[in-house]
Amino acid sequence: MPTRRRTVVAALLSALLASGALVGLSAPAEAAGTQIFGRVTDGSTGKPIRTVKVLLFGQGWNYLTRVKVRSNGVYQITAPGPGSYHLQFVDGRPAYNTKAYAARLDVRVRVGATPVQKNVRLKRGGAIGGVVKVKGKRAASAHIRAISRGGQVIEVDANKRGEYALGGLAKDDYRVFAYDVKNRRVGTSKLIRKVKLRTFRQASFNLNTKPGLIRGFLTIGGARARGIVYVTAVNKKTGEFWVQKVSAGNISLRGLTPGPYRLQVPDTNGYLGGSFNIGNVRAGGKRNATINLATRGGTVSGVALDAETSRGIPNISVRLTDAKGQVQAEMPTNQDGTFRIGGTIRPQNGMTLTVFAYSTIQGRTYVPDSRTVNIANDSDQYVEVRLGNTDPPKPAPSTSTPAPSTSTPTPAPTTSTPTPIA
Repeated sequence: MPTRRRTVVAALLSALLASGALVGLSAPAEAAGTQIFGRVTDGSTGKPIRTVKVLLFGQGWNYLTRVKVRSNGVYQITAPGPGSYHLQFVDGRPAYNTKAYAARLDVRVRVGATPVQKNVRLKRGGAIGGVVKVKGKRAASAHIRAISRGGQVIEVDANKRGEYALGGLAKDDYRVFAYDVKNRRVGTSKLIRKVKLRTFRQASFNLNTKPGLIRGFLTIGGARARGIVYVTAVNKKTGEFWVQKVSAGNISLRGLTPGPYRLQVPDTNGYLGGSFNIGNVRAGGKRNATINLATRGGTVSGVALDAETSRGIPNISVRLTDAKGQVQAEMPTNQDGTFRIGGTIRPQNGMTLTVFAYSTIQGRTYVPDSRTVNIANDSDQYVEVRLGNTDPPKPAPSTSTPAPSTSTPTPAPTTSTPTPIA
């Protein structure tokens, strides 16, 4: 029974040596970044839990990294630097396990220059389950998705008899959707209110409505999109969504519930994506849609030069941050020192372009350079950055001619035997 347990945040994942006690964990050895560590335990028994995944997000809910809890319940995760972060603790067992622990989706932590300990206690979650049928017959391998009011998404596939279960649910309201794997029929979702810990709620489905279809093309700058792009179709009435692969620009979305739709397309090949209204999809009907990404994002291009030699500096880092100091893009220069950064950043003024080196480059230590740039759609701003270095100056070669000696040279003593005079 394939399952997935993941989270969606509505704004939008050196081993630690620990003693056997629940307290007195030793701080981890120093590593790059700042360490967050602790122990995950059962809220009722106090025993360590080893089935949990820990996800780290930045202050703005940008995903950073994830780790698994060790067998003794201890975890260690690295924050890139001082600041505020969000931790999520999610049971890694299959979503159909009704004994799974409820996730903790927003454990906040403030990180400084030293390791931070954050212990967490989890409780057994609630569960929702039932049977999925298509026109009165059990639907083998039907797909079920539950979305909490707080943004957690849990997905599971039913067994051969159409039976499913969703476990490890936190206290919340859940909207549950069921889908026929063969796209024969669709049905309405069900809202399960006030799911409690350690309780089981029933939700069965009988799918009777013919599904709709969206077909069309995705173009970029007027030309058919190349490669693979993942788009998301959203039913604006029910909140249901489908993530679909678009290959070579061909859009084909099947098995849709009736209702008005929008299609969310990501930024692609330097063109800005967006949310596009598709119109109403009727039961058993087809909706044609062609979407064109017409606007290029603004870019900053240029060259990083050695101020002394005027040669391009290869592999030096170029970083673009917004007015709030958030990093929007970072990349190394090419071998000749040239770069082009941006492309999918929305128009804004007062951005900062910084050129810097993480370490020496070709034996030289460069001084970072920062300047203000503005981003506008369909435009490129060119900058030339000359960087000095902090290497000690090399001594100039001596060009003076040594003064001639005026002293009378002393002849070297002879060692040969003189010839006798006749």
